[in-house]
Amino acid sequence: MNWIKVTALALLLLILAQLNRWSVFDKLFFMLLGLLLLSYLWSRLSLRGLVLTRQTLSDRAQVGDLLIERLRVENQSRFSKLWVEVLDQSTLPGHQVSRVIRLGPHDVANWKVQTWCARRGRFRLGPMTLASGDPFGLFSVRKVVPYEHELIVYPATVDLTGFRLPFGESTGGNALQRRTPFVTPNAASVRDYVPGDSFNRIAWSVTARTGRLMVKEFELDPSADLWIVVDGDSRHHVRAPASDHLPPAVAGTSNSRLPLRYWLDSTEEYAVTVAASLARYFLDQNHAVGVILNTREPVVVPADRGARQLVKILEHLAVLQADGMRRLDQVLAEDLGLVNRRSILAVITPSPEEAWVRALVDLAERQIRSIAIVIEPSTFTSGKPQTLAPVASLAALGVPTILIKYGDDIARALTSPAWSATLATSNWA
Repeated sequence: MNWIKVTALALLLLILAQLNRWSVFDKLFFMLLGLLLLSYLWSRLSLRGLVLTRQTLSDRAQVGDLLIERLRVENQSRFSKLWVEVLDQSTLPGHQVSRVIRLGPHDVANWKVQTWCARRGRFRLGPMTLASGDPFGLFSVRKVVPYEHELIVYPATVDLTGFRLPFGESTGGNALQRRTPFVTPNAASVRDYVPGDSFNRIAWSVTARTGRLMVKEFELDPSADLWIVVDGDSRHHVRAPASDHLPPAVAGTSNSRLPLRYWLDSTEEYAVTVAASLARYFLDQNHAVGVILNTREPVVVPADRGARQLVKILEHLAVLQADGMRRLDQVLAEDLGLVNRRSILAVITPSPEEAWVRALVDLAERQIRSIAIVIEPSTFTSGKPQTLAPVASLAALGVPTILIKYGDDIARALTSPAWSATLATSNWA
């Protein structure tokens, strides 16, 4: 620390002044002493009166979006701040907020930071540290601004308009005109209460209007549930060599999106993007969607409908890490207790093993239909085994299969005419 060196020099000059009684040493000693006192007082005042605020428009973003954050540092004191270093401790990759500013009396510094959200996950914006000192660099001071803001970046989704699955017994997903004793999402009519009716079927609003006890009549919903299985077995996921550097975030591009190639650099990101896109598309079609994630801590999101279900699925996919320890065939054999005969299974995996293909055959015997979306790991890096064997087995068994390679357009791969032809000639037809 510089002030220690200056203090040592001042003490040395004091000793020399006492031994030699030279006035020049006395003057130098008092000059250094005054310098130390002035620098200390200056440093104590250098951060006083500073107020830092930061504003983020949302605590939710999506991979490919442009995050805009505005920062403001106000000097409420009567003294100028020759230099103030603003240090940011955010964990969002590429978020460059730190800078050095100068403020006059009652001055304000504003700046805007634009960052491409190129990685999904949960990130922290803040805290921040203000650093300054005296003009001679003898004393430095820091002040922590403890404000923190959590940002969750959802995985990217692509437009799957045209992607087709033969859901249920009617293409439109409309309710069958057939009464059922079970409670379903489709309430068809009401009738008078008879002894033995369950209390959870009572239509209270109609009862209040009519003055007599009424119960709901339900109809069957033929729309099959879609279950998305994402294989997070760490043995099979690979990452491609370093991709292109992110382009600069140019002012006025807040509505633009980052091209896919900047984050689709691994089998894990391809699998997550496919899963998120399928979930969004079929939830928009009012189908029930559930998710099973084969990770170190397995995740099962029961099938449901609506925007809330989409948020729940995206939040799980945002933090997914390919750190699973179980094989995919074990997951298919053990974790599908919630899947019924009207369900459709979409398996997303880079696994070159054939055991999970046999697991799909066992599910087919239970009348559970499935499709396979295979991410080819050998196209991401050399030396990895290919998925030719399971893909060939799936084709022989008539299981609809999509093979995605590194650099492929996901939307085009999932909606291509070849996929429709495969579906038409599969055992679903």
